[in-house]
Amino acid sequence: MGLTADVRRSRHLDDIAEALPRRASALSHLFLKHATIAVSRTEIGVLRAVCERAQRITSLAAAESVTQPAITLLVNRLEERGWVSRQPDPDDRRAVLVTATPAGRQAFMQLRMEYRALLHEEMATLSDGDVEVLARAVEILDYLVERLTERDH
Repeated sequence: MGLTADVRRSRHLDDIAEALPRRASALSHLFLKHATIAVSRTEIGVLRAVCERAQRITSLAAAESVTQPAITLLVNRLEERGWVSRQPDPDDRRAVLVTATPAGRQAFMQLRMEYRALLHEEMATLSDGDVEVLARAVEILDYLVERLTERDH
């Protein structure tokens, strides 16, 4: 690689690093405008997490990069909607685990279905080549996420 190619690659990497969060945010924002259930991105993140497994408030706050008081308020809202419940942690009676209720799981599944349908409808208009490029991009993003996650541990 010559100097020009190195500079061009560096510029591409800078452009991509700046563009990825914007594009992901734009997709989330557009989806939330079309969703039939009024929720925030953070509420969806918490609901997804507690649908996977019961979570402590501290874990939810860390995963969503918000303060513990903020996540507590959010969990309170989700609890008022009947989507989550709190139970004592069997390993530590001082701690509380937040779990998804059946209504919460149903709401999350509906949101997932709507998101997939919205994107599928738009992606269906793409060429086969573009679909392949997007599929490869997802694989590459998964790899980057894995590498960055390993750095945190």
